[in-house]
Amino acid sequence: MEKMRIAFILANLRGGGVERMTLNLSEEFVHRGYEVDLLVAEAEGEYKDLVPAGVNLIDLKKPRLISCIPDIRKYMSEQKPDAFISAKDYINLTVIFAKLLARSKTNLIVSTRVNISRQLEVLNSRNFKVVAKLVKHFYRFADHVVGVSKGVADDLYKITGIDRKKIHVVYNPVVTEGLLAKAEEEVEHPWFHEEVPVVVTVGRFDKAKDYPTLLNAFRVLQDSKKARLMLVGDGPERSHLESLVEEYKLQDVVDFIGFQSNPYPFMKKADLFVLSSAYEGFGNVVAEALAVGTPVVSTDCPSGPGEILDRGKYGTLVRVGDYIGLSKAIKETLENPLPKEKLLERSLFFTIKNSADSYERLILDKGKE
Repeated sequence: MEKMRIAFILANLRGGGVERMTLNLSEEFVHRGYEVDLLVAEAEGEYKDLVPAGVNLIDLKKPRLISCIPDIRKYMSEQKPDAFISAKDYINLTVIFAKLLARSKTNLIVSTRVNISRQLEVLNSRNFKVVAKLVKHFYRFADHVVGVSKGVADDLYKITGIDRKKIHVVYNPVVTEGLLAKAEEEVEHPWFHEEVPVVVTVGRFDKAKDYPTLLNAFRVLQDSKKARLMLVGDGPERSHLESLVEEYKLQDVVDFIGFQSNPYPFMKKADLFVLSSAYEGFGNVVAEALAVGTPVVSTDCPSGPGEILDRGKYGTLVRVGDYIGLSKAIKETLENPLPKEKLLERSLFFTIKNSADSYERLILDKGKE
């Protein structure tokens, strides 16, 4: 019997949550016996060497994803994949346009990774407004629409008005054997050998992550609790964040670690993981922290962290932008952390198996739900 063919697509292989989750999912489907193609507009970036064995990497060699529409159309017409899975709204729209032009019967599954309405509130960008309008009019042409949390799924329904039965909640494929193995790797930093507790955050330095609130919380924390903060990541807001560290006189307690293709040892060795985001779609790093047994404090941003932490049962939630509340939660959690066993138990909800099972049901049941 001929193998079923599944296609995934990315703009590039630079470090990011969507890229990491796509590689996780593609590897799992190879293990399940599928023929898996990964189309990439420009196959460059930190994750290029991490493309799983058995995945057919197709480099479209285009600097912009929108330029790939003819290539995607040709791929659909010639290869006729049984299913095509995409993530990120602008990528989803590109694939929808290609499918319409190809008049393809491929089962198209598009996944939204952010709360679009909240994203528009925070960034108020013309580009995002255009994308939101296109989502409203064109997502109806996908066979299945996935939200990575209940909050995202509800927001998609509000924006698009498409049949609610066509919208599905599928949590990201976060917890894998590879993640757990990588978390065991050695990482050296002098702070891990000292008695002062270490707080870690991991993410892109952009406005969505709202790191100024975290730094402000750490400024307040210094009056009542000794602690140090590691920021793992990089991005356009770095220079602004570095200036805030100087302004708040936090140079001795804050360290910028830079981008790490394997951030998990930092997360595992930390005493606490903190997410300060203004908005998320899911919040992969929250589930990753649980998977390595590290306590979590997070903003209750739309959408994802509140669901992962089960409304505070598995970690403290604070209001978005509330640096006083965040400082208090950090102090209290460092002094009274939840048992590691409880955190690990919760992480099992976000395994690669659970996510792949959900996608597989959509792959095998085109348009029937």
